[in-house]
Amino acid sequence: MDCFALMLPYVKGADPFVKLTAESVETDSQSSDDADYESIAATTKRREQLCRELSGLKTDMPFEALLDVLCVEDEYEAFKHRFSGIFAAIALRAIAYVDETAVQSKILDSARAVIEAELTGATDADSSVNAQLRSLDSYKALEYVGLEGQTALIRYFKGILEMARYAVAGLSSDECKMWPNNPYANLLNSYNPMSCQEHNMDEALGYTKHFSGKLVDAHIPIVVQPATLADEIPDSVFGEMADYAHAIWTFQPTRLFVPVLLIHGVQLSLVVFTRKGWHNVGLGPFAYTDNQPDSRDFDPLSGTICKLLYFLSLPPQKFGHFCDVSRRIWGDYEFVRRRDSTDEDQDPVLVDVNFSKDSTDSSITIAKECRIEQTIDLRGRMAHKFRVKHRGERAILKLSWTPVDRLPESAVYDALKAANIPNIPSIIDSGIIVKNSFGYRVEYLLIEDCGVPLVEYLQAQLTLGIDELSDIAASVMSQAVECIYSAWNAGILHCNITADSVVVKDGRVAIPDWGHAKFAKDCAVDVDTLAAKWLFDKNKVAGDGDCDASTTATPLYASIPVLVGATQRSIVDDIESVLYVAIDALYKLQVDPPVVGMVGAKLYCSTTLALMRACCMGHDRYMEAVGVAKCSELFAWLMDTFREYLFVRNGEYIGRDLAIDPEFERTVEIQQLERILVQIKERVFGKSPVSNTGKKPSQVGKSSTSVKAPRRSKRFQSKKRRR
Repeated sequence: MDCFALMLPYVKGADPFVKLTAESVETDSQSSDDADYESIAATTKRREQLCRELSGLKTDMPFEALLDVLCVEDEYEAFKHRFSGIFAAIALRAIAYVDETAVQSKILDSARAVIEAELTGATDADSSVNAQLRSLDSYKALEYVGLEGQTALIRYFKGILEMARYAVAGLSSDECKMWPNNPYANLLNSYNPMSCQEHNMDEALGYTKHFSGKLVDAHIPIVVQPATLADEIPDSVFGEMADYAHAIWTFQPTRLFVPVLLIHGVQLSLVVFTRKGWHNVGLGPFAYTDNQPDSRDFDPLSGTICKLLYFLSLPPQKFGHFCDVSRRIWGDYEFVRRRDSTDEDQDPVLVDVNFSKDSTDSSITIAKECRIEQTIDLRGRMAHKFRVKHRGERAILKLSWTPVDRLPESAVYDALKAANIPNIPSIIDSGIIVKNSFGYRVEYLLIEDCGVPLVEYLQAQLTLGIDELSDIAASVMSQAVECIYSAWNAGILHCNITADSVVVKDGRVAIPDWGHAKFAKDCAVDVDTLAAKWLFDKNKVAGDGDCDASTTATPLYASIPVLVGATQRSIVDDIESVLYVAIDALYKLQVDPPVVGMVGAKLYCSTTLALMRACCMGHDRYMEAVGVAKCSELFAWLMDTFREYLFVRNGEYIGRDLAIDPEFERTVEIQQLERILVQIKERVFGKSPVSNTGKKPSQVGKSSTSVKAPRRSKRFQSKKRRR
């Protein structure tokens, strides 16, 4: 237990999810009222959205099944048997919760005699229930009796933890050593009602050793409802729990899952949020419903106390995290290759993550101020990225959560390297931390620092004119297209080009973030070797571009078909995303942009965004429509060229078809794309102010891969447009 602490009230810093308007108001009071109103409205809207995202993803998980997933069945059975007297003693002292009021219970004398006789006979003399009961005789803190509703339940919950400490005094000296240290002694404060603020929790279990009262320290949020809930959790309650889980996923980079403890009436439930969905684990009653319970009420309550205290005894690396964060989250980490004692060659890509006492050449320092900000969703794929130093050199550490039936990103980088694809970052180290946690693997990559996104690179050179800046943007865009084209020729599709996927450093362009990539069935690389090394099933990850559009796309840069739900991807979608990255970068450089940029419009509805883009790109003055008032002739030519390639077929504009029909098939038009790449070599790279991996301008337009392009599968071939 020495990794948690009970804290109340729960306070956090600024909420990263709520965007308040910056409109001026006449008075400070009015400004505060408006901000409070917008904050509450944004919170409500956010929680409603989370409810919709998780709708239909509930699984009722038996308690034993959760133990099996955590691989702690044997440990739990030993804990339950060894300390049964403690659970029984607490159950005999439990309260009754009648009409939402805590009252002192008294088990009928006849039932109590039977219970004590059975328990005493089932335990050793030194650890009998009587010994624990005598220890609890000194526990006089029954101030929660007479309280009502939420206040009563929280105080009684804390009372159970306090009684556990008193009951341990009845253990033998040897058993005392086996009982986990109780972390709650100095942090059991009195209950105070809290105002409705962002992410304020009814209660929370936090990390004692580095407690600061912020989300980064929260282990288990606790939500309390005065009445017992039916089978379905109301949206208002579930949205609150999902909101806490979302915030914890965002602030804690070592999370495997987020458990939320729900106290509703006399019942305890554990709601476990994973990257795949959520599980409802009923723990059982922790209080009686009658002030004179009998022996039939005793066993379920004693069992609930056992389950609760067991989970609170687990270290974080067994319950919620992939490493021990009980003492700290930020600091020096070591990623150590895991070796099986019986076979040193078994699963060489698996690693253990440990904290290093001191900074060494092999350790990686992770600090929250070095974190690369990005959006974290409540479910689906997730990645935390940090700017770090490794052996004195700057690097990027990426921790990513990927479905086990999808490609590990490390395998994609191996394939790109084998195919000699240009503009790919160098991998310093990589490995798999967790093979399978609720259907997701956790891997880490240590990548060379390839610079900053295009917009930041341009903003650092504002002394240049808009023509020179847009020429740089044209060159970067061209090299990005060259990279994804070469990868596509080798049977590898990126599938999630964003602003962070096109980076520049010292004039060198790189395309990172291949975590959403797909292999074609006829991929030119040796997939069998990659599958054996990176522990994936090649039959599940290979395909013709099939992707789950809802979980493998960033809406701000996704293509129009993906925004409206198309599940087939091709290189055309990746090129369209590169187009939006370049437009967004130029829009943000405009001194006086004429309109709000359509590419960067942060809309909740992807369909609306798709329609807006289709309308803008179909306009005669489409550059102004998307917010770019000025640019160089070279950039304008490049945009015109790719706009025609992406949105015109047989002389007709197809943007509106793409926006209203997810099944509309946009052909790849290979010959047209290859002609464009030749023109880019002549017009862009001949005057490029940005270097493509150090090559001479005459070499840049040529493919750098020595791998022969494979026979393309059906999806990759050109098709006739369907009306």
